[in-house]
Amino acid sequence: MIIIENINYIGITVSDLDGSIKFYKDLFDFEVVDKLSSTGLAYMKMGDMIIALYEVEEYKNQDGSKVCLSFFVDEEDFDDALDEIEAAEIEIVHGPEHIRNGQTVVFLDPDGNQIELSYPKIV
Repeated sequence: MIIIENINYIGITVSDLDGSIKFYKDLFDFEVVDKLSSTGLAYMKMGDMIIALYEVEEYKNQDGSKVCLSFFVDEEDFDDALDEIEAAEIEIVHGPEHIRNGQTVVFLDPDGNQIELSYPKIV
């Protein structure tokens, strides 16, 4: 058995590295901790979470894909998060919907990667 201590980072594919950096920074306050422009790779961090953005020219997530980044949002912050999504004119593709004594909403990043905000945490 391989003993895993924690997730190091989650990698996602994007078509425009700088545009995606702006999206994740503006919406979630991720900060760039390393950017390798020559290889089209950036690592972004918020709290203990790290995402890696891998640039692939002309990338677009396939319709119907269920791959997503799911972020826990405190119940008290959920409505404010919805307001920010709407103010940024980001299309919501699912929800908000009541689930597991909480709520969920799913929207897309600029490349069609699904992002979910929900509470409570899955234990």
